[in-house]
Amino acid sequence: EMFGIHGVPHVLHADRGTSMTSKTIAALLADLEVTQSHSRPRVSNDNPYSESLFKTMKYGPLFPERFSSLSEARAFLSEFVDWY
Repeated sequence: EMFGIHGVPHVLHADRGTSMTSKTIAALLADLEVTQSHSRPRVSNDNPYSESLFKTMKYGPLFPERFSSLSEARAFLSEFVDWY
């Protein structure tokens, strides 16, 4: 649905978690001609600032289980960044 609204991204950057490195996701992204980008394995300083930001945001008490719309997600992020 989101690809229909916003188009297919050219590159998808993600951590090396199992959900983002699985063969299923890799095959889907290959079919969509999306390049996968990952931090280097066992290199702790590739994304320390963004990883810290994401952890603070995701484990905070106000992070919702789901966003009902893109505008709701943008509003949440705007408020979070101002707070952070």
